[in-house]
Amino acid sequence: MLSRTAENLYWTARYVERADSIARLLEVAYRIHLIPNTEEGYLNEWESILQASGIKQEYLNKYKEINKDKIEYFLLFDESNNSCIKSCITNARDNLKMVRTAVTLEVWNTVNSWYHDIEKYEKTKYHSRDLPEILDWIKRQVNLIKGTIDNTQLINDGFDFIRLGLYFERADFTARIIDVKYFILLPSSSYIGSQVDNFQWSLMLRSVSSYRGFKWAYGNSDIDYKKIIDFLILSSICPRSIFFAIDKLHHHMNRLAKNYNHNNIAYKKIKVIYNHLQQSDTDQIIEFGLHEFLTKFIDDISMVYDDLENVYFLGTNK
Repeated sequence: MLSRTAENLYWTARYVERADSIARLLEVAYRIHLIPNTEEGYLNEWESILQASGIKQEYLNKYKEINKDKIEYFLLFDESNNSCIKSCITNARDNLKMVRTAVTLEVWNTVNSWYHDIEKYEKTKYHSRDLPEILDWIKRQVNLIKGTIDNTQLINDGFDFIRLGLYFERADFTARIIDVKYFILLPSSSYIGSQVDNFQWSLMLRSVSSYRGFKWAYGNSDIDYKKIIDFLILSSICPRSIFFAIDKLHHHMNRLAKNYNHNNIAYKKIKVIYNHLQQSDTDQIIEFGLHEFLTKFIDDISMVYDDLENVYFLGTNK
């Protein structure tokens, strides 16, 4: 496969997943702002999602103040923000448009329709009360696109690059959305295990469509932050967990390494992360520091992508 085609497929999937991720971050903030916040944490949950997503300074450069309505618009429609949902949808379509012959007509039609529909949403006057409806629509469209890919694309190297884009983004996002809790409750440890703490964790689980899965996995037990850390970081059966995403990255990078007879540095690094997570437990993560663990993971996965880019897209590394 041409490196340019591989890169376009990768970024199409990554932008699709990123739109879903931003929608879920907004959902977390929207749900948490409906309950009392602690006085010890950040100013509010809206600031926390800017911080966790790494675009707080970009937002402040433009809007100067933390404001719920402005943050909503910044993350939904403001195309000066390359990570806003509209930008993600536009970028996904633009990447796919360049390689239309590498995907089925059904895949192209679902992405293209999504692009035109978001234009309609923006043209109608947006109101904050519409946020839950818009977020639900975005998540439904993402699931439609993923289902269309899974049910119509050949399982070849193009499919591998699509999957890599999806799971690189998901691994990064899951780490960031867990870290939102750190920013909301920082720096007090007195709230750990409290009713507010457990309720916020339950909302976090719902935002990643894992609340019922958690109840199934742990026998309908009470919400416990240690169990949630185990479920969202180390679980091999939760589709939203960090380990699940790394397992998929490991699988598809292994397929590419075998397909191209190329045991490259990106694959070697993902194997190290995979083995480290496989050998970790919740107590080790807590002892290391949840925030520190997540920050290191985000940095590590970013370096793996840099190597992947050099190997497959730029051809500058072996």
